[in-house]
Amino acid sequence: MKKLTSAPVNQRSTQDHATAIYRQDNLWYYQTEKGQEIGPFRYRSEAQSNLDKFLSELKQRLDNESK
Repeated sequence: MKKLTSAPVNQRSTQDHATAIYRQDNLWYYQTEKGQEIGPFRYRSEAQSNLDKFLSELKQRLDNESK
């Protein structure tokens, strides 16, 4: 059984959906608004960077669809 380790949570909002970075078994993950777990990453900064890229790409797609 995997044990969740407490860690500061970073929440980002994208159209009323929150995405959190969390640590599990000394590895970092984030979860999309649809519940998909992304990771593992060795460092929190790596997870944050990937999350930022994911959100940027999602925003760009949404902007393109609204045109």
